[in-house]
Amino acid sequence: MKVPSTLRQLVNAVPATAKLVVRLTRDQRVDRRYRIAAAAAVAYAAWPFDLIPDRIPVLGKVDDAAVVVVALTRLVDAAGPKIVAEHWDADPESLDTLLGLLAAAERFVPKRLRLAASVVS
Repeated sequence: MKVPSTLRQLVNAVPATAKLVVRLTRDQRVDRRYRIAAAAAVAYAAWPFDLIPDRIPVLGKVDDAAVVVVALTRLVDAAGPKIVAEHWDADPESLDTLLGLLAAAERFVPKRLRLAASVVS
């Protein structure tokens, strides 16, 4: 079975994405509010206690994903294309795929959560 190239790009970009998040949260050129929000979102996703427990099917994981997607989208937007490209280790096509995926995923995040993230940041 042949794996679609987009999926392969995303799997190969996981380490680069993790590095990107770490680098952007350390980059002083990025607004501090977005750096803190992204770090908090990643910590929330990793923390074993959630607002919606993970043992609840589907919803338990969706809250983690929604918080991370919103925070990372805001972080990348705050950094701007030049700084993001500067910190990206993988091929440019993988970055385009990641940015497209974040944009698409954010559309599925409830509007209230997106608005709350805008107010906080």
